[in-house]
Amino acid sequence: MKRQKIEKRLNIYKVQALDRALDILDSFSFQKREFTLTEISQLTGLNKTTAKRLVSNLTSRGYLRQDTELKRYQLGLRMFELGGIVFSSFSLRKAATHPMSQLQNTTECTVLLGVVMDDQLVYMDKRDGIGMIRISSDIGWRRPLHYGMLGMVLMAHLPPDKVNDIQKKYPLTAHTINSITDQHAFSLRLEKIRKEGCVIEWEEAVEGIVGIAAPIRDYSRQVVAALGVALSKGQPNLEKKLQETADLVKRTCDEISSNLGYLKI
Repeated sequence: MKRQKIEKRLNIYKVQALDRALDILDSFSFQKREFTLTEISQLTGLNKTTAKRLVSNLTSRGYLRQDTELKRYQLGLRMFELGGIVFSSFSLRKAATHPMSQLQNTTECTVLLGVVMDDQLVYMDKRDGIGMIRISSDIGWRRPLHYGMLGMVLMAHLPPDKVNDIQKKYPLTAHTINSITDQHAFSLRLEKIRKEGCVIEWEEAVEGIVGIAAPIRDYSRQVVAALGVALSKGQPNLEKKLQETADLVKRTCDEISSNLGYLKI
Protein backbone atom coordinates (compact mmCIF):
# COMPACT_ATOMS: atom_id res chain seq x y z
CA MET A 1 0.00 0.00 0.00
CA LYS A 2 2.81 2.39 0.94
CA ARG A 3 4.67 1.57 -2.30
CA GLN A 4 1.55 2.30 -4.35
CA LYS A 5 1.21 5.71 -2.70
CA ILE A 6 4.85 6.54 -3.47
CA GLU A 7 4.47 5.48 -7.10
CA LYS A 8 1.26 7.50 -7.40
CA ARG A 9 2.97 10.57 -5.95
CA LEU A 10 5.91 10.21 -8.37
CA ASN A 11 3.55 9.88 -11.33
CA ILE A 12 2.07 13.30 -10.55
CA TYR A 13 5.34 14.93 -11.61
CA LYS A 14 5.76 13.02 -14.88
CA VAL A 15 5.70 15.03 -18.11
CA GLN A 16 4.31 12.79 -20.83
CA ALA A 17 6.14 14.38 -23.77
CA LEU A 18 9.45 14.28 -21.90
CA ASP A 19 8.83 10.68 -20.87
CA ARG A 20 8.19 9.71 -24.48
CA ALA A 21 11.29 11.53 -25.73
CA LEU A 22 13.39 9.68 -23.14
CA ASP A 23 11.81 6.39 -24.23
CA ILE A 24 13.11 7.12 -27.74
CA LEU A 25 16.64 7.81 -26.49
CA ASP A 26 16.54 4.71 -24.28
CA SER A 27 15.83 2.60 -27.37
CA PHE A 28 19.43 2.98 -28.53
CA SER A 29 22.15 0.63 -27.31
CA PHE A 30 25.56 -0.72 -28.29
CA GLN A 31 23.79 -3.61 -29.98
CA LYS A 32 21.26 -1.43 -31.85
CA ARG A 33 22.67 1.97 -32.80
CA GLU A 34 20.27 3.15 -35.50
CA PHE A 35 16.58 2.97 -36.30
CA THR A 36 14.07 4.05 -38.92
CA LEU A 37 11.14 6.17 -37.78
CA THR A 38 8.87 3.12 -38.16
CA GLU A 39 11.14 1.05 -35.89
CA ILE A 40 11.19 3.83 -33.27
CA SER A 41 7.38 3.97 -33.39
CA GLN A 42 7.12 0.20 -32.92
CA LEU A 43 9.70 0.00 -30.13
CA THR A 44 8.20 2.83 -28.07
CA GLY A 45 4.55 2.12 -28.79
CA LEU A 46 4.06 5.66 -30.10
CA ASN A 47 1.95 6.36 -33.14
CA LYS A 48 4.02 7.44 -36.12
CA THR A 49 2.87 11.08 -36.04
CA THR A 50 3.86 11.53 -32.38
CA ALA A 51 7.15 9.69 -32.92
CA LYS A 52 7.97 11.87 -35.92
CA ARG A 53 7.29 15.08 -33.96
CA LEU A 54 9.47 14.00 -31.02
CA VAL A 55 12.26 12.70 -33.27
CA SER A 56 12.26 16.01 -35.19
CA ASN A 57 12.65 17.94 -31.92
CA LEU A 58 15.45 15.68 -30.68
CA THR A 59 17.23 15.97 -34.04
CA SER A 60 16.99 19.77 -34.11
CA ARG A 61 18.58 19.90 -30.64
CA GLY A 62 21.40 17.54 -31.62
CA TYR A 63 20.33 14.58 -29.45
CA LEU A 64 19.65 12.57 -32.60
CA ARG A 65 21.02 12.80 -36.12
CA GLN A 66 19.57 11.44 -39.35
CA ASP A 67 21.29 9.71 -42.22
CA THR A 68 19.34 11.45 -44.98
CA GLU A 69 20.13 8.75 -47.55
CA LEU A 70 19.20 5.71 -45.47
CA LYS A 71 16.47 7.55 -43.49
CA ARG A 72 17.82 6.09 -40.25
CA TYR A 73 18.39 7.85 -36.92
CA GLN A 74 21.42 7.63 -34.64
CA LEU A 75 22.36 9.29 -31.36
CA GLY A 76 23.69 12.80 -32.00
CA LEU A 77 26.80 14.67 -30.93
CA ARG A 78 24.94 16.39 -28.09
CA MET A 79 24.70 13.01 -26.35
CA PHE A 80 28.46 12.60 -26.80
CA GLU A 81 29.07 16.06 -25.30
CA LEU A 82 26.87 15.34 -22.29
CA GLY A 83 28.57 11.98 -21.81
CA GLY A 84 31.93 13.73 -21.81
CA ILE A 85 30.71 16.12 -19.13
CA VAL A 86 29.54 13.23 -16.95
CA PHE A 87 32.82 11.36 -17.51
CA SER A 88 34.87 14.41 -16.57
CA SER A 89 32.75 15.08 -13.47
CA PHE A 90 33.17 11.53 -12.17
CA SER A 91 36.86 11.29 -13.01
CA LEU A 92 38.04 14.83 -12.18
CA ARG A 93 38.42 14.39 -8.43
CA LYS A 94 40.02 10.97 -8.89
CA ALA A 95 42.47 12.38 -11.46
CA ALA A 96 43.30 15.31 -9.18
CA THR A 97 43.57 13.51 -5.83
CA HIS A 98 47.28 12.62 -5.81
CA PRO A 99 48.55 15.72 -7.69
CA MET A 100 46.63 18.01 -5.32
CA SER A 101 48.03 16.30 -2.24
CA GLN A 102 51.54 16.44 -3.67
CA LEU A 103 51.18 20.16 -4.43
CA GLN A 104 49.92 20.84 -0.91
CA ASN A 105 52.82 18.89 0.61
CA THR A 106 55.34 20.79 -1.52
CA THR A 107 53.96 24.30 -1.01
CA GLU A 108 52.28 23.82 2.40
CA CYS A 109 49.53 26.09 1.00
CA THR A 110 45.80 25.57 0.62
CA VAL A 111 44.99 23.97 -2.75
CA LEU A 112 41.59 24.44 -4.38
CA LEU A 113 39.88 22.76 -7.34
CA GLY A 114 36.88 24.40 -9.03
CA VAL A 115 34.53 24.01 -12.00
CA VAL A 116 31.79 25.96 -13.73
CA MET A 117 28.30 24.83 -12.78
CA ASP A 118 25.10 26.78 -13.52
CA ASP A 119 27.26 29.80 -14.46
CA GLN A 120 28.85 29.79 -11.01
CA LEU A 121 32.15 28.68 -9.51
CA VAL A 122 31.75 25.44 -7.54
CA TYR A 123 34.56 24.01 -5.39
CA MET A 124 35.09 20.33 -6.17
CA ASP A 125 38.00 19.54 -3.84
CA LYS A 126 40.34 21.16 -1.33
CA ARG A 127 43.55 20.55 0.60
CA ASP A 128 44.05 22.77 3.65
CA GLY A 129 47.42 24.44 4.03
CA ILE A 130 49.65 24.65 7.08
CA GLY A 131 49.43 27.75 9.25
CA MET A 132 46.89 30.03 10.89
CA ILE A 133 45.19 31.24 7.69
CA ARG A 134 42.18 29.20 6.56
CA ILE A 135 40.31 29.69 3.28
CA SER A 136 36.53 29.56 3.81
CA SER A 137 35.73 27.82 0.52
CA ASP A 138 34.68 24.27 1.27
CA ILE A 139 33.76 21.50 -1.18
CA GLY A 140 30.38 22.19 -2.76
CA TRP A 141 30.41 25.91 -2.02
CA ARG A 142 29.34 28.24 -4.81
CA ARG A 143 30.73 31.66 -5.67
CA PRO A 144 30.17 34.13 -8.50
CA LEU A 145 32.28 33.00 -11.45
CA HIS A 146 34.35 36.20 -11.39
CA TYR A 147 35.39 35.45 -7.81
CA GLY A 148 39.13 35.03 -7.26
CA MET A 149 41.77 33.01 -9.05
CA LEU A 150 39.75 29.92 -10.03
CA GLY A 151 36.80 31.86 -11.39
CA MET A 152 38.96 34.14 -13.50
CA VAL A 153 40.81 31.19 -15.05
CA LEU A 154 37.52 29.49 -15.91
CA MET A 155 35.99 32.66 -17.37
CA ALA A 156 39.12 33.33 -19.42
CA HIS A 157 38.45 30.16 -21.40
CA LEU A 158 34.75 30.73 -22.07
CA PRO A 159 33.44 32.24 -25.33
CA PRO A 160 33.11 36.08 -25.13
CA ASP A 161 29.32 35.90 -25.56
CA LYS A 162 29.07 33.49 -22.65
CA VAL A 163 31.22 35.78 -20.48
CA ASN A 164 28.93 38.72 -21.30
CA ASP A 165 25.83 36.70 -20.42
CA ILE A 166 27.33 35.64 -17.09
CA GLN A 167 28.34 39.20 -16.22
CA LYS A 168 24.77 40.36 -16.88
CA LYS A 169 23.47 37.59 -14.65
CA TYR A 170 26.12 38.09 -11.96
CA PRO A 171 27.56 41.64 -12.22
CA LEU A 172 31.17 42.19 -11.12
CA THR A 173 31.22 42.75 -7.37
CA ALA A 174 33.96 44.03 -5.08
CA HIS A 175 35.03 41.43 -2.52
CA THR A 176 38.05 43.48 -1.40
CA ILE A 177 39.39 46.90 -2.31
CA ASN A 178 41.56 45.18 -4.96
CA SER A 179 38.68 43.46 -6.79
CA ILE A 180 38.22 44.44 -10.45
CA THR A 181 34.72 45.81 -11.04
CA ASP A 182 35.24 47.55 -14.39
CA GLN A 183 34.15 45.30 -17.28
CA HIS A 184 36.79 46.55 -19.73
CA ALA A 185 39.60 46.08 -17.19
CA PHE A 186 38.22 42.63 -16.37
CA SER A 187 38.18 41.68 -20.07
CA LEU A 188 41.82 42.71 -20.39
CA ARG A 189 42.61 40.59 -17.33
CA LEU A 190 40.97 37.53 -18.88
CA GLU A 191 42.93 38.06 -22.11
CA LYS A 192 46.17 38.22 -20.12
CA ILE A 193 45.29 34.97 -18.32
CA ARG A 194 44.71 33.19 -21.63
CA LYS A 195 48.08 34.36 -22.96
CA GLU A 196 50.10 33.55 -19.83
CA GLY A 197 48.34 30.30 -18.97
CA CYS A 198 47.81 31.22 -15.33
CA VAL A 199 46.73 34.02 -13.02
CA ILE A 200 48.36 35.63 -10.02
CA GLU A 201 45.80 37.66 -8.08
CA TRP A 202 46.74 39.93 -5.19
CA GLU A 203 44.06 40.09 -2.47
CA GLU A 204 41.27 40.37 -5.05
CA ALA A 205 39.06 37.78 -3.35
CA VAL A 206 40.38 37.56 0.22
CA GLU A 207 42.45 40.16 2.04
CA GLY A 208 45.93 38.93 2.88
CA ILE A 209 45.82 36.14 0.27
CA VAL A 210 47.68 35.90 -3.03
CA GLY A 211 46.19 33.32 -5.37
CA ILE A 212 47.88 31.44 -8.23
CA ALA A 213 45.76 29.29 -10.54
CA ALA A 214 45.87 27.57 -13.95
CA PRO A 215 43.44 25.64 -16.18
CA ILE A 216 42.86 21.88 -16.43
CA ARG A 217 41.86 20.32 -19.76
CA ASP A 218 40.36 16.94 -20.60
CA TYR A 219 40.56 14.61 -23.61
CA SER A 220 38.45 17.04 -25.67
CA ARG A 221 41.12 19.76 -25.13
CA GLN A 222 38.52 21.95 -23.43
CA VAL A 223 39.12 23.63 -20.06
CA VAL A 224 36.99 21.69 -17.57
CA ALA A 225 38.37 22.93 -14.25
CA ALA A 226 40.85 25.25 -12.56
CA LEU A 227 43.36 24.51 -9.82
CA GLY A 228 44.99 27.07 -7.57
CA VAL A 229 46.95 27.66 -4.38
CA ALA A 230 46.44 30.38 -1.79
CA LEU A 231 49.57 31.98 -0.33
CA SER A 232 49.75 34.30 2.65
CA LYS A 233 50.78 37.79 1.58
CA GLY A 234 52.85 38.17 4.75
CA GLN A 235 55.11 35.17 4.29
CA PRO A 236 58.85 35.79 3.80
CA ASN A 237 60.38 35.76 0.30
CA LEU A 238 56.94 35.93 -1.31
CA GLU A 239 58.16 37.55 -4.53
CA LYS A 240 60.69 34.75 -5.01
CA LYS A 241 58.12 32.06 -4.30
CA LEU A 242 55.53 33.38 -6.78
CA GLN A 243 57.17 32.14 -9.98
CA GLU A 244 58.27 28.88 -8.38
CA THR A 245 54.72 28.26 -7.17
CA ALA A 246 53.23 29.28 -10.53
CA ASP A 247 55.44 26.71 -12.26
CA LEU A 248 54.37 24.05 -9.74
CA VAL A 249 50.69 24.87 -10.27
CA LYS A 250 51.07 24.64 -14.06
CA ARG A 251 52.87 21.30 -13.81
CA THR A 252 50.19 19.97 -11.47
CA CYS A 253 47.46 21.07 -13.88
CA ASP A 254 49.34 19.39 -16.73
CA GLU A 255 49.48 16.16 -14.71
CA ILE A 256 45.75 16.23 -13.93
CA SER A 257 44.98 17.07 -17.57
CA SER A 258 47.06 14.10 -18.67
CA ASN A 259 45.13 11.89 -16.24
CA LEU A 260 41.92 13.09 -17.93
CA GLY A 261 43.21 12.08 -21.35
CA TYR A 262 44.54 15.42 -22.56
CA LEU A 263 47.41 15.11 -25.04
CA LYS A 264 49.71 18.13 -25.02
CA ILE A 265 50.87 18.28 -28.64
